[in-house]
Amino acid sequence: MVKTALLIIDVQKSSAGNSPLCVRIEKLQESYGHIFVSKFVNKDSPLLKLTGFKGYEDETLCFEPAPHAFVFEKNVYSSFLPEMERFDEVHLCGFDTDACIYKTALDLIENGVRPVILSTYCASETEAFHRAGMALLERNIGRQNIR
Repeated sequence: MVKTALLIIDVQKSSAGNSPLCVRIEKLQESYGHIFVSKFVNKDSPLLKLTGFKGYEDETLCFEPAPHAFVFEKNVYSSFLPEMERFDEVHLCGFDTDACIYKTALDLIENGVRPVILSTYCASETEAFHRAGMALLERNIGRQNIR
């Protein structure tokens, strides 16, 4: 049996706004026994200084994490944690397809974990960025790892 976890990446009010994805991702949690939830925080982020990214004004999640979810903060693109190496597959969803989801998927592969992108549960600031992220994911992790 494949040991699977769900990783919800940066689904915060500043990134998601009033996106229907918030409600859909909250419901998606019902299908998983192991859930990780990352939250991007501005504190000491090299991204703010090096890229000009302004960070999130509202770091609050736009959904209620499941009671058994492990919620953690990060200040970089990747949401990879060494604890994820206990799983055969980590299913990814959230924001932004072209940045944090993409980087996390590559980090999972490099640490021996199969990333599975739940494409209808992913988004970016613009549809063009989302499509670009999906194209790069297909190229670099394989179409078979996108659902």
